[in-house]
Amino acid sequence: MKFQHCMLIFHGSKNTLSLMVQRMLETRRLHAILARSPICTILGPRQIGKSTLARTLEASNYFDLEDPRDAARLGNPMLVLENLDGVVVIDEVQMMPELFPILRVLADRKDHPSRRFVILGSSRPEIVKGASETLAGRVGFLDLGGFRLSDPAVEPLDRL
Repeated sequence: MKFQHCMLIFHGSKNTLSLMVQRMLETRRLHAILARSPICTILGPRQIGKSTLARTLEASNYFDLEDPRDAARLGNPMLVLENLDGVVVIDEVQMMPELFPILRVLADRKDHPSRRFVILGSSRPEIVKGASETLAGRVGFLDLGGFRLSDPAVEPLDRL
């Protein structure tokens, strides 16, 4: 129903519509991962929309580890994270890889059944390896690919 409504009110280019549909599908995939896994890792190149996608969630707590205030708030991550409920977003997780073992412990606890973690980071090998090895069986991956030449609505493409 939402897709049909989008089709009726949208007056942009075909390329922009394609990108909007792609983002709607990614949102659905994110919700599906969170329904079955306590942790979702959103990976992708810089400036691709990872944070924007995470902000579509009704996150009760959002930590951006590039913000010194948020990094300081997680100075004692177990103490801060263990009592949180709902969706907890940790953006730029590569800044604090020591969070992976803590997230594993928290994902295994049953005292906060509604708690879900969404961690965001660049598709760097150490992030994928850390999440895959430490969080095995607890994490689902959502990989946002880069933009394609057909995605932007700007014409001509050579200006990009």
